[in-house]
Amino acid sequence: MSLDDVLRRVSAHRPNTIELSHGLQAATALIITAEADPRFAIIRRTKHDGDPWSGHAALPGGKVDPTDVDAVATARREAFEEVGVELGEAVGRLDDIGGRIMKGVVTPVVFHIPEAVPFSPDPREVAGAHWIPLSIITDSSYRIRYPNRLVGPWPAWNVRTGEPAPFDNLVIWGLTHRILSAFREVALD
Repeated sequence: MSLDDVLRRVSAHRPNTIELSHGLQAATALIITAEADPRFAIIRRTKHDGDPWSGHAALPGGKVDPTDVDAVATARREAFEEVGVELGEAVGRLDDIGGRIMKGVVTPVVFHIPEAVPFSPDPREVAGAHWIPLSIITDSSYRIRYPNRLVGPWPAWNVRTGEPAPFDNLVIWGLTHRILSAFREVALD
């Protein structure tokens, strides 16, 4: 399937939305390059005391700001603030994700850019940023089960980043895995 077909499928997708009565409203940016071997942007979160997701893999994103007109604006702003990537129009949105563990709703927004650009990570939020081959989400050799004390083994992908140890492995699990799996279902299956 060509990247144009993938982007058309995302654009045609009519996402399920979740009305938020209380809790956190956030958005993430799934940024895909239009290169021959498409890649996507992934970050390693900076470690903070009291943050259970410190050091974990994530898509650029964050809380809706009162000045954001919609989730697309939030995802675009957060991508720029966290990794310095300027984004144009969104390709489309995926289904909102909510749940009791998250205590809120996250809206994944898909963008594409012509090619991978250098990152300018904000060290307060991002310990590292990488362009990862999009093919990992369909390649079974990257699949692992990530141990989680609350929910048991969780589906994940293990990716080599090229960073020096101990940052050479990046485990993509949890919410980020759910978003990428939803993208795969909408765009690739």
